[in-house]
Amino acid sequence: MTSASSASNLGALAGAAAVRREIHAALETGAFRADCQGIVSLANGDALGFEALTRPASRPPLDTPESFLTAAANEGLLAEVDHTWRVGSIARFGPGFPSERLLFLNVSPLSLLSGHTTAGALEATTRQFGLSPERVVLELTEGEKIDDFDRMRRVLGGFRSRGFLIAIDDAGAGQSSLQSVVELRPDYIKLDRWLSRDIEFDRSRRSMVQALVGFAHQVRARVVAEGIETYEQLDAFIDLGVDFGQGYIFGFPAAIPVPAPPEVQLHIRKKNTTRRRTATDPGIVRMRLACVTPTVDATTPGDAVFWLFQENSNLDVVAVIDDEGIGGIITRGRIFERMSGQFGLPLNGRRPASELCVAATTVQASIVAAAASHIALTRPPSAQSDPLIVLDGKTYAGVVGMHELLQQLLTEEVAEARLMSPLTGLPGNRLIRRQIEAVHSSEQSLLLLYADIDNFKSFNDRFGFAHGDAAISGLATALVEAADVCTCEPFVGHVGGDDFVLLVDERDLPAFRRRFKFGWRAAGSILIGGSRSTG
Repeated sequence: MTSASSASNLGALAGAAAVRREIHAALETGAFRADCQGIVSLANGDALGFEALTRPASRPPLDTPESFLTAAANEGLLAEVDHTWRVGSIARFGPGFPSERLLFLNVSPLSLLSGHTTAGALEATTRQFGLSPERVVLELTEGEKIDDFDRMRRVLGGFRSRGFLIAIDDAGAGQSSLQSVVELRPDYIKLDRWLSRDIEFDRSRRSMVQALVGFAHQVRARVVAEGIETYEQLDAFIDLGVDFGQGYIFGFPAAIPVPAPPEVQLHIRKKNTTRRRTATDPGIVRMRLACVTPTVDATTPGDAVFWLFQENSNLDVVAVIDDEGIGGIITRGRIFERMSGQFGLPLNGRRPASELCVAATTVQASIVAAAASHIALTRPPSAQSDPLIVLDGKTYAGVVGMHELLQQLLTEEVAEARLMSPLTGLPGNRLIRRQIEAVHSSEQSLLLLYADIDNFKSFNDRFGFAHGDAAISGLATALVEAADVCTCEPFVGHVGGDDFVLLVDERDLPAFRRRFKFGWRAAGSILIGGSRSTG
């Protein structure tokens, strides 16, 4: 036993010595390869910059960055390796680097705190190879925990004073990364790639990203989502307001900086155009509200659908696609109920998805939240908790759960209430302007009427604000009651103070004037939606 133990120890020592020699040899010979990967704007598809990615040219098991860095840390050589890789990346990409683009360089906190990397030396290196510090982003890795944030802030302050930008890598991966974001106030926050997985339909991940984006923008930082591989993930991050993206969808690491594929850039621009168009009306069920979940063909066997839910714990529903479009939906609860018990899987495993799904409720992406909620809540009780399928024309755009839909409706009602006059409860200036613009762009022919109280300031000054408010409320009531006689739906808005505007159909004007028996006087005419206005 003693002999075997000694042999084992000798073998371990020999292995450690070989690893140490391999690391030293790599440092001496520069046995590293530097590639780069693009970081792309999610607003227009242009490149913000490129991250330098160093790969060791060593034999297994030191042939991956993770294994090499771990071995270097065990040998006390991490700071030296980190410095060598960074200088090699600058030398590799500095000359001829695309103008106005940023170079992201990984840097370990140990390298900064130990003095292996100093602001003055790094500035000299970057300028030597044709880069200014303002175009270099130091990306703090999460290899070691930062214990002394006061000292780290002072060190980073020296780099910032020379123009270098700072990024925090892997935000959202743990408490230490979030603390780094709060304590160090970086220019860029890079989200950990685990947040990209299932982001298109995982409510928890979306909520975390939304919170990080909100915080980042409050402290004037920009957010980069890593690990984006699919169009569904890309759309989700655009909808969540993430500034930049990085991942295989934009291109694999390459020896030279390469922009994102033209089709991906075009998709980003189209997505943002649609997003801006739908954002102009707060009543629209925006595409960002819809989560894009996986779809299955109508012929997909039940056991495959069951496996899909088992593999994706955050998946609540899939849409079934047939020759006509949306054939139905399969929810997590229903498929697990079908497959449970002794005979569930044998009986239903081979049945096609078309026989396992239930009818789907579909709505267009342009529907207002109130109308979508009404449709959802008037369904049979057995279907009222089912999500809605959202279509953009005939194209599947995702699903909206009842929780999200009702939350959106409440948000819109609160937002709408803020636009109402608190005194009269009538639409205020923003809603008035929106209504007038809608009339201008439509084929309606309406009259714009203006109403106020003569000598109101004198009345208000003499009798006080309480009586003034009562007079304004009285006029509002009189206008609304008079508008009730209109056969076409009128609009009554409160500009402010004692000023009101109304939009009524010209054919309803005589009846309105008979009901509203206060003083009238003509004040000229202008065209509103093809008709004239009077006051």
